[in-house]
Amino acid sequence: MLPPLRARLRDGSPLTAVFSIIRSVEVIEIIGLAGFDLVILDMEHGPYGIDELGTLILAARARGVHPVVRVARNEAALIGSVLDAGAAGILVPQVAGPAEARAAVAAARFAPEGTRGANPWVRAADFDGSSDWFARANAEAAVLVMIEGREGVENAGAILATPGLDGAFLGPVDLSHALGVPGEIDHPLVHERMRRVLAEARGRSLAAAVFAPTAEGARSWLSRGASVVAVGVETNHLLRALRDLNAAARAAA
Repeated sequence: MLPPLRARLRDGSPLTAVFSIIRSVEVIEIIGLAGFDLVILDMEHGPYGIDELGTLILAARARGVHPVVRVARNEAALIGSVLDAGAAGILVPQVAGPAEARAAVAAARFAPEGTRGANPWVRAADFDGSSDWFARANAEAAVLVMIEGREGVENAGAILATPGLDGAFLGPVDLSHALGVPGEIDHPLVHERMRRVLAEARGRSLAAAVFAPTAEGARSWLSRGASVVAVGVETNHLLRALRDLNAAARAAA
């Protein structure tokens, strides 16, 4: 059984993740078998919704990888449904201020800590109906917010001061657009803003997470103090691997 993700985020040991937008149980299994710590099921950009999420979450847990869901939007009902389906944590996009961060945390916690709708007969509770589950769920469900815009960077200190928040995730692709250097995720301006927020997160003993499309980028951010690195998207890794395989086969011929 997987340990609670919140505990792993708090211990500060480096964790690797990959984003997934392919609606496939087998792909999720392969990500787990490859040894990643987290798989980020992407409802914002992936072609699936809550109906398909359950089997993907089960596949992740079966292969020993924490299923984190990037929800499509900061909406209480959606966050609750994702956690009911068994997600180990949520990743909330485009958080620009502390009010949005507080709303995300409240949606992920049962009263008195939050406002999550209570139902102990869901997959996350093993369909058991036990009242003990509510406290355990509050203690274990991880909440990370994505800071990926100019306003979010400016408000990072206030966002990260949110009680119950587990970490910040820096999105350099959106941030590069917000800072006027679209697509230049390694631009000095983008890196400077990201380093500032990562330092703020570490100073508050929160998870400091970053997206990096390559292994080289991931190693660089880990050396700078990131505790979680999402190494690209599985679609791109599949394309690159097949291109390399095809090129190698043709070269041999």
